[in-house]
Amino acid sequence: MEAHNYAGGPGKLEALLHEERALRAVLEGLPDATVATGRDGRIVFVNAHAETLFGYEHGELLGRPVQTLWPEKVRERYTRNMQLYFATEHPLRFTIRADGLRRDGTEFVGEMSWGIVDTEAGPLLLAIGRDMTAHREAMSKLQRQSQQAAAVAALGARALSGADVGDLAVEAVARMRETLAIDYVVVRRAGEVLADWGGDGAELTRFEIAFGDEVFGEICVEGTLGDDEESFLRAIANVLATALGRLRGEERMRHEALHDPLTGLANRALCRERLIHALARAGRDPGAACVLFIDLDDFKAVNDLYGHAAGDSLLIGLARRLVATVRPADTVARLGGDEFVIVCEDIDEHTAIALGHRLTEAIHEPLEIDGIEHRLSASIGIALGDPARRDPDGLLADADAAAYRAKAEGRGRVEVFDTRLRRHARERLRTAAALERALSLGQLRLAFQPIVSLTDRGVVGHEALLRWDSPGGVMNAPADFIPVAEESALIVEIGAWTLMQACHESASAFGREEDGPAIWVNLSPRQLAQPDLPAVVADCLQSSGLPPARLRLELKERVLQGAPKTARANVVALRELGVGFALDDFGTGYSSLRDLPVRAIKIDRSFVAALGSSAGDQAIVAAIVSLSSALGIAAIAEGVESEEQAAQLAAIGCPYAQGYLFGAPGPRITSEP
Repeated sequence: MEAHNYAGGPGKLEALLHEERALRAVLEGLPDATVATGRDGRIVFVNAHAETLFGYEHGELLGRPVQTLWPEKVRERYTRNMQLYFATEHPLRFTIRADGLRRDGTEFVGEMSWGIVDTEAGPLLLAIGRDMTAHREAMSKLQRQSQQAAAVAALGARALSGADVGDLAVEAVARMRETLAIDYVVVRRAGEVLADWGGDGAELTRFEIAFGDEVFGEICVEGTLGDDEESFLRAIANVLATALGRLRGEERMRHEALHDPLTGLANRALCRERLIHALARAGRDPGAACVLFIDLDDFKAVNDLYGHAAGDSLLIGLARRLVATVRPADTVARLGGDEFVIVCEDIDEHTAIALGHRLTEAIHEPLEIDGIEHRLSASIGIALGDPARRDPDGLLADADAAAYRAKAEGRGRVEVFDTRLRRHARERLRTAAALERALSLGQLRLAFQPIVSLTDRGVVGHEALLRWDSPGGVMNAPADFIPVAEESALIVEIGAWTLMQACHESASAFGREEDGPAIWVNLSPRQLAQPDLPAVVADCLQSSGLPPARLRLELKERVLQGAPKTARANVVALRELGVGFALDDFGTGYSSLRDLPVRAIKIDRSFVAALGSSAGDQAIVAAIVSLSSALGIAAIAEGVESEEQAAQLAAIGCPYAQGYLFGAPGPRITSEP
């Protein structure tokens, strides 16, 4: 501030100067920048804080226009305000904002108090203020952080509530645009763009969307990022990871619910779903829905011989082969075990049969597992839907029945379902249910047919034959219910009952001596493969007191061909127990008698029936008798019904026979033929 000529005298002048020095001291001591300007707009006072704020040396601003401290964009407005303040002697007030210009040309935002101060030298415009740039930046940063935290919280709540992942990605991009200085952003999931904004980014910063070691996707941005911005983006990535992890979990659960865990093929539930869709479409559009039911032949032997790991590897390899054989739109499903199903649409019977044959050829192609080459075969049943049909379970059952018929007709075949098979399938289901009831109600019984010596017609043993007497006195033929029992696994329980009953009745009829007549009991393939068979037989012998040497277990010749490990182990265990074995229907297949622990073979009745009319069959019987004699194995001719057949067998040298000539199966064991 400058002193002017003053007429009040030296005393007054001295007082004024003292007052001015005091005011200077006060303004200099203020913690804020202070600038004083006269009416002419020139600076008459500036404290050290102001010089530092504006970037000037001490004394450089005195006498300069105050507009030197204002940016060009506000000078005109600030000049008018200054003139207005001088004209109205405006009292001191705070303005919300004031822009300043430093000596180096940089601008800043401050808060200034403007007002008129009366002095003896005249009014002065006094401005007191501070630089608010750092404060405003800090407040802006806090605001951004608050917005970002709110955005993360909102996204997190939506993610936990199960919001669609695509919608979350779009919302995340919007929040990033609002709170970040970026030019481009994209959210990807496994290469798929879920949401993006801006032009193509050139220099991208990537943030993984990951949970633990599992990476679901990424967020890519182009722009200026500080530590806070990167933290925000990582938080967004974590929220999206939560949503994508949930989605991945749901997809995995749905896949596991609808797919076979071993092969990855559709399971029964998804197969049924696809079949419902195919039947619905067949009802609207021309073309049939079709099911091909694939039942592998003797696959259990693979598991028993080579182990379940090898069996699983075979099923996996076979599944891939089936998928490669069918059309892309067809569904390949595994129902469990060794059963597969193909669901087709837009297919006629001719094309379905051709596909069935292609599948049998593909299945029969060798598959190598652990250096071992396997050749599989399958029985395939085909069932075609029609526009009037909406029953998926019924169509599956029809295809299953056709596959059953294919297996019964020789395996490795393709059969198409018809109404005859439907009746047969229903009958099999009824028979299985009735047979289970019969077992529990005691409707099963044994009949015994003698086995005699052709030399003296003496009884050497009896074959136990299963009979089923239905209510009303009707007897069911064994050929009608034994295959059903074998298929349904009832044969295991029925076979155990038969063994126990036969042992008890033989011991009761002929005592418990070693040299009594033998009892012959048939074993099914399923029984022979049961791990507990030796224990079951041992229990029957102990319970009845029958010596093991008097028990003969009959096996079909083909049962031992390629028998599984469990079956072969059971044969060895039972032989060590002292039980004898016999091969039934010998001559219908091929076996190496040297490798089998058998005491007798039964010559199939088909050869016996042709003795008088076929020189070839007579030669076969003679060869069997000669071979068995050389190996020390007893030969028994089945189905002998006439004295002529008995005489021919005796002449050939066959030692034993069985048939209606010597006795029909009866309810009791007797010593007379």
